[in-house]
Amino acid sequence: MTKKDAGDKKYYRVLNILNRLNEGPVRVAELSEEFGVSERSIQRDLERINMTGFRLDTPQKGVYTFAAGVSLTNFDLTSEQLSVLVLMREMAAGLGGAIKDAFDAVFARATSAGAGDSHFYALGPRALNPLTRRFYEDIAFAIEHRKKLKVSYAGADGALRERVLRPVKILTSESFFYMMASADGGDPEKFAKYRVDRVKKLEILPEEFTPPSPEAVKKLIGPATTIWGVNAGAPVKVELRASGAAADFLRSKELLPRQKVSRPAADGSVTVKAVIHHPMEVVPLVLHWMPEIKVMSPSSISEEVSVRIKAYLKTG
Repeated sequence: MTKKDAGDKKYYRVLNILNRLNEGPVRVAELSEEFGVSERSIQRDLERINMTGFRLDTPQKGVYTFAAGVSLTNFDLTSEQLSVLVLMREMAAGLGGAIKDAFDAVFARATSAGAGDSHFYALGPRALNPLTRRFYEDIAFAIEHRKKLKVSYAGADGALRERVLRPVKILTSESFFYMMASADGGDPEKFAKYRVDRVKKLEILPEEFTPPSPEAVKKLIGPATTIWGVNAGAPVKVELRASGAAADFLRSKELLPRQKVSRPAADGSVTVKAVIHHPMEVVPLVLHWMPEIKVMSPSSISEEVSVRIKAYLKTG
């Protein structure tokens, strides 16, 4: 087993245990049997959770619960984000010193302080269609055990269609979750992205499949910064000119794949270069920051922006 595989399984277990603790007591022996690992491995997972700040009680030997007042609903983070914090805390503890102290401070802010108390507050849309625990566990299990999935999927037109899929990855972008999978009976090297909130039914099938190599999956995802750029078309070089707040924003945040930002000109404007695989990797950014951002090249992106503006004005 590679370190990457072991890390993925550890992440999945911690996420699962966090969810179950949120519902009630968990038993080490039962978790050990379910996940096919030693009881000591489960105890280490529980120790990770406990030392991160989710205090645990042991009402009896081999049984753990959240301590009084502790629950995932107390924190303004998803259980997936919290499980990542648990594993990050373990890595930070191993490094020790200032890194450990810094992480402890960040974790305290993220999980303990309310919006009124914290110096930080996340603004933005909340997911209205979160990935359900049931579908997450089923998809994660199918990926880990190379099982095919039979799904009833609602397309963009709303029509339900049944598909048998070979899942290889769960992706998240803009508060939506996606399953990257190839269709059974089709090209095993051709993958599509399925929005999980459009999956209405899901069944794990007994048939197994041979997944692509981790290197192949990594290549499919590539340097994409949004779901649009995953497994998309040929690379296209783009160049933008940004000024004002748009320039400040693009200098401080990497939003485009392979993004390179020039030094500010005398007027504060910057040139932004990137390599995209789908127009929608950059079009929403341009629409959001107009008129402080302009597409210098290619003309196809400028035309796409113009078409969308005209369509909006026509319906207004």
